[in-house]
Amino acid sequence: MRFLTATESETWIRARSVALPESDVLAHQGEGHVRVRASLPPTLGQVLWFSRFIGGCLEPRSECLLWVTQFGLWRSSENWHLYYKLRQSYGDIRLLDEAPGHLFLNFEEPDFVSFLQFGILAGWDMWLIPQLDYGEPDTARVFVSHDEWVAFFHRDAAEVARWRTALEKAKCRILS
Repeated sequence: MRFLTATESETWIRARSVALPESDVLAHQGEGHVRVRASLPPTLGQVLWFSRFIGGCLEPRSECLLWVTQFGLWRSSENWHLYYKLRQSYGDIRLLDEAPGHLFLNFEEPDFVSFLQFGILAGWDMWLIPQLDYGEPDTARVFVSHDEWVAFFHRDAAEVARWRTALEKAKCRILS
């Protein structure tokens, strides 16, 4: 796992031909993408399952960038002591605003899930951009919103339909 600055994150994304919206994620569909947007799970006990589910939606992959794009909105939900102790355990002492990108290799799934779970509970906006082992460079991606919803994007409508079914089964409200 590596931590990337905003500039390094943008370079990583551009090198994979991923076009992210400047602002309005809700209006963003992505060229050739189908989207499902769902609420976060109804109970805190499901957040770990949900984080693993998101990780599974972005597989198989060689790496995945978790890019925190907004934080500090729900200060009462942010446990900075815990976050920085977790981050320091990987040998990085920079602040989140200095290096908001978290790059995970394919074998670092438990690490990815832990940071994703933390970001969801902290109420952060995050883009999850995988380097998939199939399809186009920009086949799938996920956006997690501080407003307690997640948008899943994929070029294959059947894949999005499978995700929608799993989300409904978990009692996540489908928003669009």
